[in-house]
Amino acid sequence: MDLAPTTMGDSPLLLLDLDDTLCLNKPYGGRHLQLSPRPPDLYQRLWSAPAVDALQQVLREARPQVVLTTSWLSFLDLAAARQLFELTGLESLAHALHPDGEAPQLRGQTRAEAIDTWLRRYARTGRYAIVDDPLSGTGLRRSRHDRSGRVVFCEVDVGLSQVHVPRLLRALTR
Repeated sequence: MDLAPTTMGDSPLLLLDLDDTLCLNKPYGGRHLQLSPRPPDLYQRLWSAPAVDALQQVLREARPQVVLTTSWLSFLDLAAARQLFELTGLESLAHALHPDGEAPQLRGQTRAEAIDTWLRRYARTGRYAIVDDPLSGTGLRRSRHDRSGRVVFCEVDVGLSQVHVPRLLRALTR
């Protein structure tokens, strides 16, 4: 089944952090991607299965384009992220990446500021949702995004779950 967004202009946007959303850093996290050699089971154990299930449902039902907002952008560019998703069984996420799907934080910038900069530059739709955690999602709590119901904060050590799916789908479809 093709889960890729329909066209760039009419697809909603999912702005996605990786740590404590999809990757719970148990047993592996982004730092393990920088090791040489890498742990032999890294690609099988990087993501939380319940988080992947929730993300897959959102990708299937809302067909958003995905923009990465993660600190992993300090060591992964978009092509490397796409390859990582393919190697770890997240082909649907790899295919959903926006062509300009990187919203890195500049030094001294909050996550909210990085997202605002990206949205001003690239967004062609008002339909979007943000998946982050309270620790790395700096500036998002009580932001305009949060007040308008577009931010899902994942609990540290729990990550994205089915509980978050209805809120994400509402944000992506209105």
